[in-house]
Amino acid sequence: MKLKLFLSASGIFQMNLNVFLFFLVFVGTKTFAQSPELTVKGEEAEKVRMNKLFVNVKVVGNIAYTTAEMHFFNSGTRQMEAELIFPLPENVSVSRYAIDINGKLREAVPVNKNKGKQVFEAIEHRRVDPGLLEKVDGNNFKTRIYPLMPNGERTVVIGYEEELSAFDKDNLAYQLVSRFPKKLDQFEINVSVLGASTAPIVTGNSGNEIAFSKWNQAFQASVKKENYQPEEKLVFKIPIQQNIPSVLMQNVGGQYYFYGNTFIEGNKTTKKTPASIGLIWDNSLSCKNRDIKKELDLLDAYFQKIKNTKVTLYFLNYTFEKQKEFVVSNGNWSELKTILEKTKYDGGTRYSQISFENQDEYLFFSDGLSSLSENVMPKTKKAVYTITSSVSADFAFLNFSSTKTGGNFINLNQVNSETALDKLTNANLKFLGIKENLTVTDLFPMEGTSVSGNFSFSGISLNPQNEITLLFGYENEVVLERKITLDVAVQNAGDINVEKLWAQKKIANLELQYAKNADEIEFLGKKFGIVTKNTSLIVLENVRDYIMYDIIPPAELRAEFDRIKKQEHDANLAQQKSNWDNIESYFKGLDVWWKKNFKYNGQKIASKYKHKRQVPPPPPSSAESRNGDLRIGTDTIIGTETIKGDPDAALTVDEPVGAGSVSTVIVEDNAVYNTSTPPSPPKIDQVKFVTPVVAKAQEVTEDIPVIVELKDKKVGSEVIKEDSNSTKLQETVVVGYGTQKKSDLVGYLPENASKNKDLSQDLNFSRGYLAGDSKKPLIIVDGQFYEGELTDLKSDDIDTVDVLKDASRISAYGSKGANGVIIITTKKQSSNSGVVQTKSWNPDRLYLKALASAPKEKQYDLYLDLRKAQERNPSFYFDVAHFFYNQGDLKKALLIISNIADLGLENHQLYKTLTYTLRQWKDYNDAVFTAKQVVKWREHEPQSFRDYALTLEDAGKYQEAFDELIKALEVNYYGEMSGQYEGVEDIVLMDINRMITAHSGIKTAKLDKKYLAKMPVDIRIIMNWNQMDVDLDLHVIEPTNEECYYSHTSTQIGGRFSKDFTEGYGPEQYIIRNAVKGKYQIKTNFFGETTLTENGPATLMVEIYITKAGKTSRTLKTIQLGKIKENQALAEIIW
Repeated sequence: MKLKLFLSASGIFQMNLNVFLFFLVFVGTKTFAQSPELTVKGEEAEKVRMNKLFVNVKVVGNIAYTTAEMHFFNSGTRQMEAELIFPLPENVSVSRYAIDINGKLREAVPVNKNKGKQVFEAIEHRRVDPGLLEKVDGNNFKTRIYPLMPNGERTVVIGYEEELSAFDKDNLAYQLVSRFPKKLDQFEINVSVLGASTAPIVTGNSGNEIAFSKWNQAFQASVKKENYQPEEKLVFKIPIQQNIPSVLMQNVGGQYYFYGNTFIEGNKTTKKTPASIGLIWDNSLSCKNRDIKKELDLLDAYFQKIKNTKVTLYFLNYTFEKQKEFVVSNGNWSELKTILEKTKYDGGTRYSQISFENQDEYLFFSDGLSSLSENVMPKTKKAVYTITSSVSADFAFLNFSSTKTGGNFINLNQVNSETALDKLTNANLKFLGIKENLTVTDLFPMEGTSVSGNFSFSGISLNPQNEITLLFGYENEVVLERKITLDVAVQNAGDINVEKLWAQKKIANLELQYAKNADEIEFLGKKFGIVTKNTSLIVLENVRDYIMYDIIPPAELRAEFDRIKKQEHDANLAQQKSNWDNIESYFKGLDVWWKKNFKYNGQKIASKYKHKRQVPPPPPSSAESRNGDLRIGTDTIIGTETIKGDPDAALTVDEPVGAGSVSTVIVEDNAVYNTSTPPSPPKIDQVKFVTPVVAKAQEVTEDIPVIVELKDKKVGSEVIKEDSNSTKLQETVVVGYGTQKKSDLVGYLPENASKNKDLSQDLNFSRGYLAGDSKKPLIIVDGQFYEGELTDLKSDDIDTVDVLKDASRISAYGSKGANGVIIITTKKQSSNSGVVQTKSWNPDRLYLKALASAPKEKQYDLYLDLRKAQERNPSFYFDVAHFFYNQGDLKKALLIISNIADLGLENHQLYKTLTYTLRQWKDYNDAVFTAKQVVKWREHEPQSFRDYALTLEDAGKYQEAFDELIKALEVNYYGEMSGQYEGVEDIVLMDINRMITAHSGIKTAKLDKKYLAKMPVDIRIIMNWNQMDVDLDLHVIEPTNEECYYSHTSTQIGGRFSKDFTEGYGPEQYIIRNAVKGKYQIKTNFFGETTLTENGPATLMVEIYITKAGKTSRTLKTIQLGKIKENQALAEIIW
């Protein structure tokens, strides 16, 4: 169940599903259009609520320290878990995190972000309750509340510091949103303002609840309530002493850290009015909830100010498209405004698609989050003004992008409309550094920072007394100077940690270019306990956990930690493993298996997939009366039971009509078998037999060329042919109408298919069907639309004819198939095609039925309307994207599937689903990006590197692909996670050797030559999935009816199964070197999931490699599993 809290424009918290769970938002002068999102899974999610809230606020100068202690109560009967993602304002970072362990609060400590994930998940598998707070994309933070026991309470503390912005030119302001939809058992707020010359002023109705009074050197206020529902927000103003800079200093090891703020207001210089403006409007799904009114109000004020200009509108989401040019005359921009008000928000975001034309300036409205490409914009010599009203935004990127072009960043959450307009119409007053002073270092913000009103700065003085001169100006011309006197004796900060304020200031500036400064950001984050993009805060259960994972504990455990470490040294460190440790044994296992020849000396086994033709019933058969019993000596069995009796007795079988013949299996070892001497007859108990199939009356059987037929309801597909002698994969794309093969149709089953002399009857039937209908059906020949007449086709050139008339089968072709579909495969196409053909999907969804019944031109708008009830459901986008894909509308399909990237910040499970689908649809560039993101977020998981490697191979980057496969063997993980990661070696070794065989020129020096061995196989099946705590099993039923799976890993005809994964992502693999003729059934058992968070249903990808005559074809299948089900059919291979 998904619970979403949001803050309306009036500042009131609301929620859907009538479930109450609250997270407090504290801001300076910021106003919010979005709010934290909480994910709770379980039938009793509505039983979770916040029952107590205690808030402490301390304001020193323009710095506010806020701590919120939240108590969450579960009144239900089930154990619950919640994952919370919450945004914070620009330049605000969490610096305190604590949760209760055994009833007592424990403070978090800093840790490398990826190490934190590994430790958290390793401990979590022991069913204990660690805590982890991470920074994800933008200025968003994520934590988990687990476990919430029945009738139990958990406590979470979060604290952070922020610089207060100006309320107006005379006052700073602090705002606390404190309106709640339900009562709290206990509610308390304590506020202390230090160093103010006069009492803070409480504005609005807040004064009815709270008032400030003088206490020593501070002004204080307090409110305590029980069974109380706050209904008003608290806002108070703090007077600014404009001409007296406020400075705090701290002596740390002989270095004197200082932090100051002053009010700067230079002479305004109006910029030249632009004759042309490029307006880039982000209309991706993540921008749907921006404060559009506030943005339109800014545009209105701007156009009223400049009066006349030309505006070219561009929409940015998954694509970047020029819309139209508008003329603004005397401030009238009504036509453009109407277009923006009616904008449809859909899809992920790709900044890589942006291109700048020759406009005088650009206005870029976005949240700064590029979910499907790097956050990088192309270079331009024109000023770019970045503007956001979104709370969940990448403020650092937007700020940097505007600063480097000479534009301005306008955060409409922070500045009022007057200041925002000033930033658009006037030249930027910039901070140009300080006059030369060799005894001052590490001064921030960086030079070139735009200045408007209140300005804060921080640095290090090498002397206890010093003087600096701040410089401000336009371009490189200084127009204003401000002298600042530093004296630690006078400006001593007391208990204020100025060094930490300096570190936060430095981190904020370094994050403008994160990739360049990542190592330094991590160092500062860990040193000062600040959550950054690569530093998290973690809480562990006991001191042994800190010792095991080599993490410095909080102060309360430090003495015990040091004592134990001194006694035991590193003897109890958690074991670090990598798959490299096991490569030798896995390779030997593969090598021994591959060097055995498994020969099949039997007649062809009848397939259940037959072409049926009506014939007179056959006469009674004695075989039928025996019901297909198999007789050996004195014992009789039916079906697949092992035959008992005399193992050396001769084998006789009474075969019924249509039954498969009994097979003889010979296992041959090249080292000892003498081919000149026939082998001894096999032991009877070595053999399993196919259950006899009795032919039904009025039908005979004929083989048809069906190779793979997927049974699942939700499938997308692609076929890639690989020539072992070539250096690049040749692609045969299986798409919707236009290029879709006959067996890719929704609901497809062969109705007319044969290779015999009666094929002309099928063609004549089709011609008759066409002649008997005044409306011409859709005709597809070899996967292409055919506009000619059927009479023009020669029967001798045709291999198969398929006539589709059923509505469910025709629906994949949209309106073009409304009059029926005839699919023809010529002999030329059949002989050149790959050995794998696939079937599409038709999930039983009401919204898909609605789309199928709508006129084609109205389907997209209907999708947007249906989305209102499904916006957070990944399956909805998966289903609908495949609907459009099967109609041949790849552009809309990619747009819709890309929404999955916007459903969760740094959600690797959703990105895996997206990678699978993008690979199938051969959107390799985007698939490379999504796979790379998963590697970045999950660099301790070998499966992530394998996915990335295969995606690079798809994109033709073979050397990089090989290198990433090597990394899959090298990554380290903790021993507790062996069940999730160990066993991938088997699959990766096969990948490596297949890859170097298929693509010449790969440098393999990183891998010992003894592991490089060609091991071609006839059939290779790999199943991967996207969620860790899901129990999925691959099963392959061979033509002999022997089943190969995790507890039966070796079959008598040579099938081999890899290690079982009960908790990880897989993959699981089936391989057979010399396939016997017959049908290979591919199935999965889905036993359920143990995770308590919601990411939609598990998505799996099936990779099928078929090699014949030295040529390899590959089929990729992405399938979403619905309900828990055993023996769910995925595919069949007819060999």
